[in-house]
Amino acid sequence: MKKICLILLAIILGICLLVSMMFFGFLYSHQKSVISSLPDYESKLFYTIDGFQDYTDYAKYIYDNITIQDLKSSEYFIITTADDVEEILLHIDNFEGWVQACGGELKNNYDFDKTIVTDGDFFYIETKDGEPIGQGTYGKFDNYSVYYFDVDAQILYYFHNNI
Repeated sequence: MKKICLILLAIILGICLLVSMMFFGFLYSHQKSVISSLPDYESKLFYTIDGFQDYTDYAKYIYDNITIQDLKSSEYFIITTADDVEEILLHIDNFEGWVQACGGELKNNYDFDKTIVTDGDFFYIETKDGEPIGQGTYGKFDNYSVYYFDVDAQILYYFHNNI
């Protein structure tokens, strides 16, 4: 009986591990798809605070020579207009609240300057706002990723939060 229980426990743990790997692999692969829609970056700085299902990420991808055409050719990025600036800043304001709440390495290394968010740069926002979850739906800031490319500095900023 004890041997059967151990075998069942091993099977259950194996299934849980497999499901977790598939879930986190999907999240990573989507982020990688957005990043890989651009030419290779020169360097990357990545900071995260994670829990079982909740995590907050901040990254900077430094490029050497991204052109406007490179960004326009991406299936993700669009040029920032004055109307977009407000939406981007709403997400970043929310993100900064989570940076403060999380603390640690993320807070110590967060250095984004919101004054650089202007029209003429490029961005992509992915959110689950309005999608079903349990008995309700995701809210605007429950699960989002913001990619903001500062053309002048040649830096792609990545902000992700899901609660």
